[in-house]
Amino acid sequence: MGALMLMVLAVCVFCCRAAPVSNSLQVGGSPVSVQLGHTATLPCWLSPPQSAEQLEVRWFLLGGGFDSPVLLHQRAHLEHGSQDAAYAGRVSLGLKDATSSGLREGDVSLKLANATLQDAGDYSCYVSSDKEYNTATVSLVVTVTGTPPLLSAVWITGVQVNLSCESEGWFPHPSLRWADPLKALTPQSLQYSTAPSGLVSVHSWILLPASTRVSCWVEEQEVRLKLQEPPQGSEGGAAAGWAAFGLLLSAVLLAAAFLLYRKRGKKGKLPVEENQKLLPKGKIEPTQISTAQQSYVNVKPEHNGNKYLKIVENKIRDQVNKFPGDQVTFLTAITGTPSLSSGRHYWEVSLGNLKVGLKKFWWVGVTTASIRADSHLTPSSSNGFWYLSSSPTSLQLSTESSVALLPLPGPQTLGVFLDFDRGELSFYNVEKQSLICSLTAAFTVPLFPLFNPGKGDVAPMELLQRKVEAEQGEGNTESKAVCETEAGSG
Repeated sequence: MGALMLMVLAVCVFCCRAAPVSNSLQVGGSPVSVQLGHTATLPCWLSPPQSAEQLEVRWFLLGGGFDSPVLLHQRAHLEHGSQDAAYAGRVSLGLKDATSSGLREGDVSLKLANATLQDAGDYSCYVSSDKEYNTATVSLVVTVTGTPPLLSAVWITGVQVNLSCESEGWFPHPSLRWADPLKALTPQSLQYSTAPSGLVSVHSWILLPASTRVSCWVEEQEVRLKLQEPPQGSEGGAAAGWAAFGLLLSAVLLAAAFLLYRKRGKKGKLPVEENQKLLPKGKIEPTQISTAQQSYVNVKPEHNGNKYLKIVENKIRDQVNKFPGDQVTFLTAITGTPSLSSGRHYWEVSLGNLKVGLKKFWWVGVTTASIRADSHLTPSSSNGFWYLSSSPTSLQLSTESSVALLPLPGPQTLGVFLDFDRGELSFYNVEKQSLICSLTAAFTVPLFPLFNPGKGDVAPMELLQRKVEAEQGEGNTESKAVCETEAGSG
C-alpha cells in the first residue's frame, strides 16, 4: 500500500510540473514597429495567466526557422546551442508591459535589441508542455526615416512647370503624394529604387500650371512651394535653371508604422521617350552641407560708404530712419569680398540669436554687379543677382519664376555654398545641418558675395569668421568643417 501511495504522489508531481498549455495564447497588436538600431518587444502571453517557467518557449521566424530558433527557453533556462547566429547576444525574454511579472504569469514576450533590416518579418511564438502546444504570430516592421523631400522646379513652357519630388534612405517603401490646397494631384511618374543596403529611394514628377501652389508629402514629411508665372518675354527660368528645396524648419514627422504600408501610387502612363524629354536635363545634385563646409572662406563686407548702413567689423545693420519707405530695397544691399571666379566657396551668416530673436528681412547670395546706393534696380537672376531673401511670411529665391518657400521661421545661421565651375548655389540651415534650397546657373564672370540686412530688425547681420587651414587660390580655403553644395550658372 505504501508503494502505491508513492506512485500516485509521483504522478501528481509530474502532472503539476508538466501543466497543460492554455487554449488561449495571446499576442499584442501586430505589426510591431521599431526604428533601425533600436529595441523592440514582441508581446506574447498565456491567457488565463499561468506559470511558463517549466514550459518550452520557442521564438522562430516563419518559413523554416523552427530548428534554428531566434530564442529557445526550456528546462527553466535559455538554450543557445541551436540559436540562429544572427540573433546571438541580441534577444532575451522581455515584458509585455510595466506591470508584467514575466514567466511566473505566462509572459513569454521576446525582447530584440539593435534591430536590423534583416530582422523584419513574421515571428512565431511557440509554447509547449509535454502534452500539448500553442502558437501565435507577431509581425515585426523595421523602419528607417529617410531624408527630407527635395523639390525641383523646371519651366517647360510659358504656361507649365515640371516639378520633381524625391527622397532617399527609407525602409520599407514610403508613400509619396502630391496635393494643392484643394485636392490631391496625380503625378506623371512615381518610381522606387533600392540601394544595396536595402534602403529605398522614391522619385516622382508632375506637370502643373506655371502659377501654382503645391505640396509634396513623403510619409508625413511635407515640403511646399509657390510658383508665379514669369513676366511676359522672360526666359522662363533659363537663367535660374532649377531649384531644389529641403524640408524647412517646421516639418512635422508623424509617421506611424502602418503608414509605411500604404500602397504606392500608380506609375505614369507616358511613353519613356516623352518622360525623359520632360525631365530636367543636366541637373546638378545639391551638395551635402558636411561637404560644403570643407570649402570655408572668410568673406567680409565692402565698406563703400553706403549712408543707409552701419558696418562695424563684420556686422551689418540698417541706419534707423535713414531711408524712405517701408519695403526692403536695393538701397540697403552691399557686396562683400573676395571676388569669386572659380572653385568652391562656403561662408556663413548669422541672422539673429535667442536673445534678440531672428531677423525678419534679409537678402544673402551672390551677384555679378557693383552696387550703387542710389540705384532703383529691381535685382533678380535675370540681371545678375542670385540670392535667398526673407520676409515675415516666407523665404524666396530671386529667380524669374519667383519661388517662395514655406513655412517660416528661417534659419538662425545661414550657410552659403558656391561651386562656380559646376554652377551651383546652395543655402543651408546650419543649426539643422540641412539644405534649404539650391539653384543652378551658368556663371561666366566673377561673382561677389551679396548681403542686405533689411530694415527695422533689432538683430544685426553678421558675417561669421573661422580660422581656415590653407588657402586654395583667391578667396577659396579649406577647413575641417564638413558641408558642400553646387551653384547655378548665369
